[in-house]
Amino acid sequence: MFSTIWNNVIYYPVLNLLIVLYDLLFDNLGLAIIAIAILVRLILIPLMRRQTDMTKKMSSLKPQIDELQKKYKNNPEKLSQEQIKLYKKTGYNPLGCLVTFIPQLIILSVLIQVIRNVTTGDLNGIYPFVTNLLNGGASLAINTKFLIWDLTKSFNDFSSEFGFFSVDALPYLVLSVLVGISQYLASKFTQVMQGGLPKAEEPKKKGQELSPEEMTKKMTKSFSLILPFTTIFIAISVPAALSLYWTVQSFMLVIQYMLLDWDKTEKGIQNLFTKLRGNKEDGKKSPK
Repeated sequence: MFSTIWNNVIYYPVLNLLIVLYDLLFDNLGLAIIAIAILVRLILIPLMRRQTDMTKKMSSLKPQIDELQKKYKNNPEKLSQEQIKLYKKTGYNPLGCLVTFIPQLIILSVLIQVIRNVTTGDLNGIYPFVTNLLNGGASLAINTKFLIWDLTKSFNDFSSEFGFFSVDALPYLVLSVLVGISQYLASKFTQVMQGGLPKAEEPKKKGQELSPEEMTKKMTKSFSLILPFTTIFIAISVPAALSLYWTVQSFMLVIQYMLLDWDKTEKGIQNLFTKLRGNKEDGKKSPK
């Protein structure tokens, strides 16, 4: 039953959308995947807006939270209770940002399935009217070449046959590494644009519990470090089509944050350039 619902409600619509985009974009699967990545980010704007609102609300609560932490620094249980009361009063959910990841995981899962099937020639689920509209009822043949990559191939495919650093394998290794780099840079960029990089925290006393927002910060920081390495490891063994999607998604995430909170982003960019100029001047003044 689950597979039937999954296929009819999620998988088949996404599969047919990708095929339609492929036809519209000059029979170019790479461009179709890029278009899908952009559309997904547009669809997720309401959820990202909610996440941005939560971030703003957390910033506004910081003075009150700092006051509570000073007041109940020796009573972690009471501190936690008072923080929860404050969150309920203001409508802030410290775990609200994590909830936005669930739809993204669902979309990523279906896209992995769609891309795998399309790149292996499995087009089961194409609506008849789509076939008639695009190819006059004849069977569809997908061109999987995009720039220097065959989107059906992976780094492992070529490295196992020609060698780790072979001319055939290197372009796919570069694409796989680019996935991790783009995700890491996007994560750091959005942290700077949406309020700055987290400052070093004072060490907690033994037995002292972390507050919900501190737990969220630590989870987010760990996630931003683990995710790039995980995706590189995955990217070297999956079709290049998925690596292309992941890379575009990372850059679109940056653009999405900029559109949702341009005022803060503009200030963040100015602060970033000011910091870079300051570091450069300090480097010039330092003795040789």
